[in-house]
Amino acid sequence: MPPWRRWLGFLFLALVGLLVLLTALPIIETDEWWVRLWDYPRLQIAGLIVLALAGLAAVGPRKGRTFWIATGAGVGALAWQLVQVAPYVPGWPAELKVAKTCDPGRGLSLLNANVLLTNRNHAALLALVRRTDPDLVLLLEPGPEWEEAVRPLYPAYPYRIGDPLPNTYGLILLSKLPLERAEIRYLMQAHVPSVKAGLRLRSGETVDFYGVHPEPPYPADDSGERDAELVRIGKEVRAAGRAAIVMGDLNDVAWSHTSRLFRKVAGMRDPRVGRGPYPTFPASMPLLAWPLDHIFVTPHFRLVSIDRLPDIGSDHRPMLFGLCLTSSPDRRLNGKVMPAGVREDAKDEIEEGAEERAEENRG
Repeated sequence: MPPWRRWLGFLFLALVGLLVLLTALPIIETDEWWVRLWDYPRLQIAGLIVLALAGLAAVGPRKGRTFWIATGAGVGALAWQLVQVAPYVPGWPAELKVAKTCDPGRGLSLLNANVLLTNRNHAALLALVRRTDPDLVLLLEPGPEWEEAVRPLYPAYPYRIGDPLPNTYGLILLSKLPLERAEIRYLMQAHVPSVKAGLRLRSGETVDFYGVHPEPPYPADDSGERDAELVRIGKEVRAAGRAAIVMGDLNDVAWSHTSRLFRKVAGMRDPRVGRGPYPTFPASMPLLAWPLDHIFVTPHFRLVSIDRLPDIGSDHRPMLFGLCLTSSPDRRLNGKVMPAGVREDAKDEIEEGAEERAEENRG
């Protein structure tokens, strides 16, 4: 065997080993950022595994135990990655059914847009809102400059609440529908707001709305507070038992343990299941993008539409959702008591988030 081929074989062998390791890391139950980071690129890792296995088969030494162990581990890792993302492949049974018809009074459209604090292309966002004409607009990452920039939308959106901040965690909620008991809350961190409000539909019925943008895991900051915030909101939704919508940049992918736990805790559904992942970040690199911008709804709703919108100069693509309320919003449809195992997992996440917050406060 030529030396170049032997070295290339070793390279593919090492790459398979690395990808198997990155597949295994997220299985560990920990909030460490360098572990949780690998929840995100499952589709990309799966693609790299295919390329690495093909390269190993083409130029690697096909004899010996090492080759077969590496090949078996690589195939196993590929299967595991595909299992995790399978619900977000078109053709999987849809979790949220489509509304064949919808009473205009019970329908609503929602635009989720992480505008990027440093983005100066305000005109693109304004044009997008005017073109799509949603009932509700949730802006994430707006600072004071963005607050001034969106004032031209105020006549069309008379109901507003927000906390624009210069730290990339501000938010602004604009609504054509009346907001009831609207409040800005700081559930886990003093610099990370979320919003809770009642949305009074044109039918006169009110549904609960939560707008969120927790911190992502990154060096020196693990995922405990993010996970705890989502689980706390999930518990609120479950306890209220009413029609509810949770929307925002969750800084988490739909297939992560935390997102699945949140849905189980809240008893909510993801409209992307069976339709596609709809990756939104980073906007400039579609092949590397992940689905970070989400909407989850209780079983009171059906889907009218879901659209990933054009780039507005941000690092996120906006998402537009159309929903239809098909049951009485006060009727409990998600069960009063969550399963025991889910309850214990939720308790653990909240405790771990509280510990992480305490450590940050001490630091």
